[in-house]
Amino acid sequence: MRMTPPGARFERVSTSLRITSMIDVIFLLLIFFMTTTTLTNPESRLAPSLASERREAGATDLTPQIVDVATLDGEPAFQFGARVAHTRDALAAMLRNLPKEQGMFVRVSGSAPVGAAAAALQACTDAGFRKVTYVPAQD
Repeated sequence: MRMTPPGARFERVSTSLRITSMIDVIFLLLIFFMTTTTLTNPESRLAPSLASERREAGATDLTPQIVDVATLDGEPAFQFGARVAHTRDALAAMLRNLPKEQGMFVRVSGSAPVGAAAAALQACTDAGFRKVTYVPAQD
């Protein structure tokens, strides 16, 4: 089956491709990538951060530090482990000797007043903790 009309002739047209401008663009891209590339050490030469921090995992790494704020005998109390404090300053003094890296959780029961929760958060900040997390207790 013929798709062209019977009397049609095809002429061969020769075209030349001008690549001068394409070479200029390629060189500009090459210079751009060479100047903007940052050279870093291969990952195989970098020291792993875990190897530099070799230490034994202790009990403090696994258990979170929690201050419980509740009402005992009608007045607000701050409990850290087995120790109980009744003022913000006493709580801050109790928390000063603890490790600060892992932060502190302040768990507030539903019966505790809002002022006691704010005092516990401020005592943790006064003791030097940068990461203090408020956790409402599930009563």
